[in-house]
Amino acid sequence: IIWYVPDGLSPWVQSNMYAATVAMGDLLKKSITDRKGSSWRTRGSNFRPSGTPRISPGCINIAPCWFQQGHEVSATLKGDRSLAMIMAMQRPALLMSAALCIMHPQLYWTSIRTHHWASIYTGAAIMCNRQSPEHRDPRCLPEAFDILTCISSYPHIVMQLTNLRIDLVYNPGVMVSYSGCLVRHGIRVDEGDQIVWAWFLRDSMHNYACTPRSDYAQC
Repeated sequence: IIWYVPDGLSPWVQSNMYAATVAMGDLLKKSITDRKGSSWRTRGSNFRPSGTPRISPGCINIAPCWFQQGHEVSATLKGDRSLAMIMAMQRPALLMSAALCIMHPQLYWTSIRTHHWASIYTGAAIMCNRQSPEHRDPRCLPEAFDILTCISSYPHIVMQLTNLRIDLVYNPGVMVSYSGCLVRHGIRVDEGDQIVWAWFLRDSMHNYACTPRSDYAQC
């Protein structure tokens, strides 16, 4: 099952996400690396320069729930601005939780007691001007719905769900949800500035908290 909501984000939510992303600029810049063996997700060749000085290309994970596994929170939440970042993400986080309650009610209710922040999701990846080759996300729950949201200004582009043979128009304000573990997906943007917030549920977090497995979503 795929959920596709072309105008899922209102202008005020998009504005909120844009301002929060601008505030993460230093962290986004530091995330890019060309070290040997580095992941394609942060490899410099997969990022395009920004068309505006306010947007910094990069990719960071924000995962407040990792501390519940006995780990430190993600590196992006260390420092003086960590609380401000979490507060800036609250509205989008609550919106994604509400969306999941509609898309996959059983997963929502089995997950609701696992987390101690505004979202049902264990974390979010913030990506700016990144090319994403076709891939899956094997560390995510196969039964879960990841939610991808996209904002900023760029020409018409297409998200490819290759193993399903589906192409989706991926314009600003869109909300797309599917199992990132099972569905191969990819996006390429060659001009303009694109900001993607991808919300995910990590299998390790649910295993640690002994969260009951939900069934796959039903039509």
